[in-house]
Amino acid sequence: MEKVIKIIFPEFNETVFVELDDSQSPETVKAVLENLPIEVNINKWGEELYTDKTSIVAQEENAKSEVNLCDVAFWPEGNSLCLFYGPTPISIAGKILPYSPVNIVGRIISTHNNVLNKLKDRAKVIIKKAA
Repeated sequence: MEKVIKIIFPEFNETVFVELDDSQSPETVKAVLENLPIEVNINKWGEELYTDKTSIVAQEENAKSEVNLCDVAFWPEGNSLCLFYGPTPISIAGKILPYSPVNIVGRIISTHNNVLNKLKDRAKVIIKKAA
């Protein structure tokens, strides 16, 4: 199942599109979709964005300790969505490492790195189904 969601950054009037993919974490993707729309603040950690705690609840499901560029994941420990657009402060030797294991739920399919880089901690985002 593929489904596109959008993350709206009202401060910059920008939108990032994410293609969800339930091949690795089907129950987590289902939980994400069931809880949309979400309006939440987002934080930066290196070149990772992660939301404040959301209403999404999921257990670790094929959780990964290393992610790929542009992966979107759910962090069970913080009930947060995470967007990886580069290394985190603990990344090493070209490996993108999250703080702790995450469930991969999709990929960023359109991005404006300038908006991701310009974001300040606690910026508001709206996450909802596309179209």
